[in-house]
Amino acid sequence: MDYTKASLIFKIQKISRYIKMYGPQRTWVKIHSQLHLKHENEFAGIRWINPKVAENKGKIAIIGCGNFSYSVIAYYINKYAKFSIKYAYDINKARSLSLAKKYAVYCATSRLEDILEDPAIKLVYIASNHSTHAEYAIKAIEKGKSVHIEKPHAVSIEQLNRLILAAKKHPEVKLFVGFNRPKSILFQKLKQELHKQTGPMMMNWFIAGHRIEDDHWYFSAEEGGRVLGNLCHWSDLCLHLINNKNAFPCVIQPAHHTDSKSDFAVTITFADQSVAVLTFSAKGHTFEGVREYLNVHKGDLLATLNDFYHLQMDCVNKKYKKKLTFRDHGHEKNILNSYMNTFSENGRGDDILYIYQTALLILKIKEAIDTGKRVICEDGWITTT
Repeated sequence: MDYTKASLIFKIQKISRYIKMYGPQRTWVKIHSQLHLKHENEFAGIRWINPKVAENKGKIAIIGCGNFSYSVIAYYINKYAKFSIKYAYDINKARSLSLAKKYAVYCATSRLEDILEDPAIKLVYIASNHSTHAEYAIKAIEKGKSVHIEKPHAVSIEQLNRLILAAKKHPEVKLFVGFNRPKSILFQKLKQELHKQTGPMMMNWFIAGHRIEDDHWYFSAEEGGRVLGNLCHWSDLCLHLINNKNAFPCVIQPAHHTDSKSDFAVTITFADQSVAVLTFSAKGHTFEGVREYLNVHKGDLLATLNDFYHLQMDCVNKKYKKKLTFRDHGHEKNILNSYMNTFSENGRGDDILYIYQTALLILKIKEAIDTGKRVICEDGWITTT
């Protein structure tokens, strides 16, 4: 939904609700991100240099300057380390210029080689169209640059294999994936308590997503649709709760209407006999953004997590309730985790086996939904050197 075209009353209601959910500062940048997407002024030529920023300070580049880069990536990096972003790259010059001006970026560029050929750049954040994530990442890795790839980090098995092989050939490079929710406060607490229990678990995720039009770029054949673009968040969370080492092989059973692009459900039976049901629905407008509800049962623990805002856990005679002041989806921690681990002497990237397996799982879920057939997802860890 284009909020800039909504009525004044709707806008006031939306802003008021978001202030309660995210606080005034986060709400303010979300408002500006909507205006950012409407920005039309482009720079002339190949690049625009910010006269107010010194060239020698920046060590970070952002590829893809859409809503997420503007309201999350650049926002948190700038908040933590101002002037550390040297390049903002996008095929849409207006968006790279808008982001560069807002966050004191040294250069808005339409030339990818500016980033790849600059030895000063140590970390690249990638948040472009889904099909380009791995392609940009491979090019950056081959130049010895650490990479943070927003979801999904691959849209095909072939692309995933090439990404992993590039990372294996350049072990000095740190690779990070953009799944933020595992770093949220309440999810960390839930995971800690679940790991104290024994035996398999039952998980039920219900997600109500934004309704988007059929001609949205998400639905282009090469982009992977809403399974790769959205559902990957919650398939990834399942691996964190189960432990990806105990997950494979798993069996995926789909259920969806053949004409639906945005409404589907899958049941996954993991190797340790845990079962997860993921239901994604996008019927209409969700006023408070994406809604996420988890019910989980393992051993003596029964828990409910709502919108990464409220957690309740019952364990025999003990009850735990926690409600945050604002929703915490782990965005800040995940963005800064990549930054701090890149520039820390002892910093580490995400485990390469996990990076492979979380992508493999969602690709197999997509296969099951696309074909309407049961799919077995083997570990599939590639051994090519």
